Amino acid sequence: MHSLTFLGTSAGVPTRTRNVSALALQTQNSKAWTLFDCGEGTQHQILKSHLSAYHLSRIFITHLHGDHVYGLFGLLASKGMQRSPAPLEIYGPRGLKEMVRTVMRLSQLHLPFELHITEIGPGDRLQLEGFTLDVIPLSHSVTSYGFILAFDDTPGHLDTEKAKAAGIPEGPLYGRLKRGETVTLPDGRRFEGKDFLTPPTPGKRLALGGDNDEPMRFAPFAPFDLMVHEATYTQEDFDRLPRKFKHTTARQLGLAAQKMGLSKLILTHISPRYDTDGRILELLREVERVFDGEVEIAYDFMKIKF
Repeated sequence: MHSLTFLGTSAGVPTRTRNVSALALQTQNSKAWTLFDCGEGTQHQILKSHLSAYHLSRIFITHLHGDHVYGLFGLLASKGMQRSPAPLEIYGPRGLKEMVRTVMRLSQLHLPFELHITEIGPGDRLQLEGFTLDVIPLSHSVTSYGFILAFDDTPGHLDTEKAKAAGIPEGPLYGRLKRGETVTLPDGRRFEGKDFLTPPTPGKRLALGGDNDEPMRFAPFAPFDLMVHEATYTQEDFDRLPRKFKHTTARQLGLAAQKMGLSKLILTHISPRYDTDGRILELLREVERVFDGEVEIAYDFMKIKF
């Protein structure tokens, strides 16, 4: 199974219980993993998790605000100290390449592995190992992106009972059937592997949002099996702010998810004002009043499998 691990779920600044934004994706049967955003202190969060920076192969940055990117430079330096030989890919908005290269030059950071930085834009599609990723432009005070992850279908399993009933002897032939190959028995009978496989399991579709005050930007790509999106404030608190920041409220997100027909939401990027007993539930209740699906509030080191 694939898994998501929340390494940082706070908005803007860390708290005693939440670090700033970082989310890890690990695909099944692979040690390599992908990181979405890398706020300050992310490498410390990795040390406290089941993950290893040594096997980190790819990083996506949603936007260049510090709580989403300031941890990148320390993580690169530490990964270099581990003498990790595999190339590292980093993707993000325009300006990311200049930011990383400038810090590396001024701090004389020399890495033992190849570093590939790609600046992405709206409409870009990447075909990666096990899934396709689409880049979605969001609405924020700086260029910010969300991502649609569409995972490959999982092949069906070999129906061994059906194979036995057909008189196919157990052993290497079963492996060939599982790979969908044609098998010929000594008596001349031929069997197609696809006829002995259960139907494939459709791959999941995930929506991962960067900072964004218009969650309906994801609507053209809906539905999703899961949406992970910021819910920085309650609507009441947001309305009282003397200065409005371009973030989504819990109510906005719930209404958008209901319109998109989603079944599950995970709220993240939580304002530190809710990092007290009881207040965090205000966000949950606000979403539940307008959204019929399942909703959870992410916390640091929360892990979900799919």
